[in-house]
Amino acid sequence: MHLTLFIQLAGGLVYLLLGGDVLVRGAVALARKYHVSPMVIALTVVAFGTSLPELVVVVQAALTGYPGLVFGNVVGSNIANILLVAGATAIVYPLTYGEHSVKRDSIVMIAATVLLILLSANGILGRLEGVILLVCLVGVTLITMREATRMYRGSEVKPPLEGALGLPANPWMIALFIMVGAIGLPVGAHLVVDASVEMATHLGVDEALIGLTILALGTSLPELATTVVAAVQKRTEIAIGTVVGSNIFNILAILGVGAVISPLPFEVTNEFFALNFPVMLGTAILLSVFVWLRRPVRRPAGIVFVAWYATYIVLLVLRSRGLVG
Repeated sequence: MHLTLFIQLAGGLVYLLLGGDVLVRGAVALARKYHVSPMVIALTVVAFGTSLPELVVVVQAALTGYPGLVFGNVVGSNIANILLVAGATAIVYPLTYGEHSVKRDSIVMIAATVLLILLSANGILGRLEGVILLVCLVGVTLITMREATRMYRGSEVKPPLEGALGLPANPWMIALFIMVGAIGLPVGAHLVVDASVEMATHLGVDEALIGLTILALGTSLPELATTVVAAVQKRTEIAIGTVVGSNIFNILAILGVGAVISPLPFEVTNEFFALNFPVMLGTAILLSVFVWLRRPVRRPAGIVFVAWYATYIVLLVLRSRGLVG
């Protein structure tokens, strides 16, 4: 039974990742065909695309009444993005920083994390809190796009990530990419959520643990793939932007949407305040310190990041079994 569930989960993740990938490629190709600003594409379609798996999983979990998966997926993904994704990328090539608003974005990431913790202080996250997160998202997006458009107006420089995407040129291929992605994402979300809930039941653990570990790791694969490609191309300033931008989007957009559409408020358990929220905030501050000091995240630090992530996962499992307090 466990093997069947793992196969279903793996199949769902494949649908999610491939569906998100081809949808982003199609959307970027369509935007470029109609001469949308390259920087606007990078800040919207590409940044949004790496978080598509988390979004569709959260929507599916929220509508079917599994709040533990919602919180676990978002919080676990943010932790994995920094410790695992940034750490693994730094092992390949040192993480450096571009000139475009990296310090500001890292502050926004910390502020969004603190805001989530404050909104969850009463033990629930309902529609009002979700609306607050979405309003903050709109504000951050407008400011970022206005600044980026002003800085890059008239520039023909092509964003590095766009060149690595491999875009379709034929209009029919663009339509096919978008259609395949639009079909694959919801199918994958359905398989992933069902398998995750069944797995939690059979293993006798809280669904939030599955969301924090297996599901968070699986839905963070787009960020991992994007940043590793950037590291191989020695363009790690793009890698840092992907991680930071994804973490901001996860909190403000994905959790905001989930809270708004959920029939019932999300219950935020004490476990999140005892371990997961502090780790999420601590990792955000940790990465930001490197950014503020403009110190590259080199291989030794990357190894430490990955080791800390492994330690965090082990600690989660031990706490779930009551082996540690």
